[in-house]
Amino acid sequence: MYLKGLVTIISAGVWLLCVFCPQTDAYGPLNHACCVKYTRTPLDFKVIKGFAEQSSREVCRIDAIIFITKRNKKVCASAQDEWVRNILKLLSTKMKQMSQHPHNQVNHTSALNSPTTA
Repeated sequence: MYLKGLVTIISAGVWLLCVFCPQTDAYGPLNHACCVKYTRTPLDFKVIKGFAEQSSREVCRIDAIIFITKRNKKVCASAQDEWVRNILKLLSTKMKQMSQHPHNQVNHTSALNSPTTA
């Protein structure tokens, strides 16, 4: 009988610790989705709107390039694949071209300073 009460008290204590202890991000985000394998099917450059890098030195187990498509799908690829390196070069070239043409950017200050007619 004494053992049953002790088990109940310990169980209740553990439950209280779990409920009231603050959650930390010390072990990485719990909702972080990692690439676990690579696609070998090359993507068309026209469908890619961006990319991110995944490092095996952080939360995930493998190094990967995560391409984000225009439909917001994430495609995991290996940076060792030639088609991936080619797309990364194209994206880099496109970024350089965009940074060299500041006239393509919207001038928000002139719109704010212009008088409006009602």
